[in-house]
Amino acid sequence: MFTAASFRVGDRVTICSGQSIPQSTATVERYTEGGRCMVLSDGSEWRADGRRQWGFRGGYYKGPVVEPFEPGDDEFIARRRAIGALRKFGDGLTMESPLSTEALQRILEVVDREKAAVKKG
Repeated sequence: MFTAASFRVGDRVTICSGQSIPQSTATVERYTEGGRCMVLSDGSEWRADGRRQWGFRGGYYKGPVVEPFEPGDDEFIARRRAIGALRKFGDGLTMESPLSTEALQRILEVVDREKAAVKKG
């Protein structure tokens, strides 16, 4: 029986990309396969040490890993997702976009206010 699990059931963990960048958070729900497979609240399965996904079939692994949750991970993930959503939104804007001119001006006013606040601060 494998007992060298790095995480306990109920632990909050951060799933990080291969470059150690926080991508999402989850909770350890249970262990299967005699304690060798860790199942997270998002449904993903990992080796008990969190170093690679359970179903991975290859010799070299440069994928995401599971690390202990650290303060600030939630904020980093939220900021990263907000930036991604704004980039996607801006990239999709054209003259044919369904948003009204007034809606676009309101969005621009909020962006301008936030930029001004950063300059003052």
